[in-house]
Amino acid sequence: MGLKRELRVIDIFSLALGAIIGWGCFVLPGTDFLPQAGPLGTLLGLSAGGIMVAIIGFNYGFLIEKYPEAGGEFVYAYRNLGPIMGFICGWFLLLSYISIIPMNATAIAMVGRYIFPGVLQHGYLYSVAGWEVYLGEVIAATLFLVLFAWINIRGVRSMGNFQTLLVVLLVGTVLILTGSTFFLHESAAANLSPAFPTGITPLAAVMAICAMAPWAFSGFDCIPQATEEYNFSHKKSKVLIMLSIAFAVLMYVCMTLVTAAYEPWEGFLASAPLWPTGESVNAVTGTPGMVLLAIAMLCAVISGINGFYMSASRLIYSMSAFKALPPSFSKLSKTSTPKNAILFILLISLFAPWFGRQVLSWIVDMCSVGVSVAYFITSMVAFRRSKGESRPFIRVTGVLGMLVSLVFLALLLVPGMPGFLAPESLIMLGIWVVLGVCFLLFKRRHQA
Repeated sequence: MGLKRELRVIDIFSLALGAIIGWGCFVLPGTDFLPQAGPLGTLLGLSAGGIMVAIIGFNYGFLIEKYPEAGGEFVYAYRNLGPIMGFICGWFLLLSYISIIPMNATAIAMVGRYIFPGVLQHGYLYSVAGWEVYLGEVIAATLFLVLFAWINIRGVRSMGNFQTLLVVLLVGTVLILTGSTFFLHESAAANLSPAFPTGITPLAAVMAICAMAPWAFSGFDCIPQATEEYNFSHKKSKVLIMLSIAFAVLMYVCMTLVTAAYEPWEGFLASAPLWPTGESVNAVTGTPGMVLLAIAMLCAVISGINGFYMSASRLIYSMSAFKALPPSFSKLSKTSTPKNAILFILLISLFAPWFGRQVLSWIVDMCSVGVSVAYFITSMVAFRRSKGESRPFIRVTGVLGMLVSLVFLALLLVPGMPGFLAPESLIMLGIWVVLGVCFLLFKRRHQA
């Protein structure tokens, strides 16, 4: 008994877009996008970042057809570069996927703090790195983590149906909010001036947003994790990857425009609003708009939890099947789901809300390094495989994908670059690398 082929085209698209779009879509416009790049700089930066990631996406689409197996990048590296490179790729991805699940779960508390202040902030426990931890928020995050573990254990069909519903609501509410803002507020378009922040060159503005691309578009790579469960041709994967990236750009840009539309945006941000996007929506569309915003945010957060549960469990399942992780993780339940892997993810995730969101943010920040490593390895494999075939286009995207991945890594790891990681993130990255080396050495000694 293997994984069931029950996921439709719309399910896979929803899996990817739901994984890409999270709480940041509704917070970053006022805290990062507009201050660093302005409306036009954000549009150009996200579009450029999306194109860079799409180049890598072509390499993924090519390899999905070659290796229609759960595990994605891990399988590509294992089969072409050997067990050690496979383990390195899978180890980095594993942390990326697993850490994003509790990060999304704790975002439930952020949604509550923004939309329903005080509702979940009961039972103050302590503060970690300046973040106050409340028992009410921990319980809420725990309930969501358990709920979506159960949904994923029930079967891939249940997961796919629910993910599609969430993403339809997400896209629909964001588009309605954007249309309503510009229809109801006659000065909305004029308030988007200036196009770039005062005192910042257009190139610097665009580059600052490009530096966020590995994080902003992380999630499209969930598509190869589910390849064993497609009920359609794998040739459609490439189109689904491109569509998910394009829709992600649209969602980010829409919420940035909504945030900037209320008043001339530089003056609005200079007034130091607590939550610029929420205040703009409330001022222009009132209570109905805030209800739509709450629905959109909840759908974004929940679809992220659901999508990364699915992706992380399939990665663990595949690594176990290739003997890179303990064999118990490759056992399937009666519903043909990797139940042990899902429960393992749940167990780890349940600890995370107790550490506070700031600690989790350090982990997620350094996960961009892991994703960029996976991008590089995938592009390298695509280039190597295309050399023996008449696929000149993939040879080009393979080389470009490796270069783009190296640019992403430089933006994250070179001091002075826009995306340079915080010291805490660098320390955690070092710890994870050391743990991986120790695990690999122990495993090789045990096998010997």
